[in-house]
Amino acid sequence: KSMIEVGSYSPRSGDIQLVFDAQWIEGLMRSGTTHGIWNPYDTHIPLLWYGWNITPGKSYREMYITDIAPTVSTLLNIQMPNGCVGTCITEVAH
Repeated sequence: KSMIEVGSYSPRSGDIQLVFDAQWIEGLMRSGTTHGIWNPYDTHIPLLWYGWNITPGKSYREMYITDIAPTVSTLLNIQMPNGCVGTCITEVAH
């Protein structure tokens, strides 16, 4: 339920949300896939940080796309974006 709530914008979304079984996508696509569902096969994406002032290391904890903006803001020592809902990835920006 939470994934549906944060994954839609009520003024532009319909009154009904369809939740497909795993490995099913909407439409008549002959090949390919989408990234529009929250099953682990579709949401597990490696995240790689490198560059100046990034300490080498690994982390296997769960992180979210919404954590990228706060992390970049912390690295640049600037204010968080308006409406930011994520948290800084402390393994990257400490």
